Amino acid sequence: MIITNRQPKETANISSARGTAGKELWQLVLSALALLIILYFVIGIAVNLVVSRISVETEAKIFNNFKAAAAKNPDASSRKQLERASAILAKLQTGKNVPPLPYRIVFIDHEKPNAFAFPGGTIGVTKGLMDVLDDEIEVAFVLGHELGHFYHRDHLQGMGRAIGFKIVMAVVFGSGSGAEFLGQSFDFVFERKYSREREKKADRFGIELVYAAYGKVEGVDRLFRILLDNDTIPDWAYMFSTHPSSRERIDDLKSYAAALQK
Repeated sequence: MIITNRQPKETANISSARGTAGKELWQLVLSALALLIILYFVIGIAVNLVVSRISVETEAKIFNNFKAAAAKNPDASSRKQLERASAILAKLQTGKNVPPLPYRIVFIDHEKPNAFAFPGGTIGVTKGLMDVLDDEIEVAFVLGHELGHFYHRDHLQGMGRAIGFKIVMAVVFGSGSGAEFLGQSFDFVFERKYSREREKKADRFGIELVYAAYGKVEGVDRLFRILLDNDTIPDWAYMFSTHPSSRERIDDLKSYAAALQK
């Protein structure tokens, strides 16, 4: 057998292959990102359409027996505060555009001042909130803010978007931890601005209710001033938050209050 050494006419270009693989990877990432953006907006539109078809009466029936997991039995002092808050809420319920839900206030044993809107008309208030707010208008604004979430159906839309996006992510990308992490990361980035807009609208709805019920708005920014005095987060970091900064909310309330009083 005769063995003849021959030089190959062409050599494999390993660098070129690596470059092609890198390009394909970027195309895959960009395609996945584009798909996520499309899904995000499609789910948002679909949820908004569904929620718009759910009447207030239907919402009340669906969540008739809803119980907030964080709700606790208040002590005697907190019970008095809740009774006072419930009386203020009853006054605000008669305001314009307030959805006719069976509202009730539940106590949450947490030191951080906060309030929450739950489906069906339940409003949760923390011990910390009741401890720092003394004036009736201060409490009225916080409750009016939560009523604003009910008016805009934010509680239902937020719940629907979260459930819908999670289901679609599991169907399209599977139920692995990688898909879950991708969905959470995407939700973290895109939901932030949407949530801040909802909070701003709820603030304005709340101040409208207070002005209609009391004829004045002095003190509506009291909670945000308290939060501002204890805020250790720099203003730029609020771009990653679901809520606007306390300083931004105070400024917006001032300008909106001036417009209302004119």
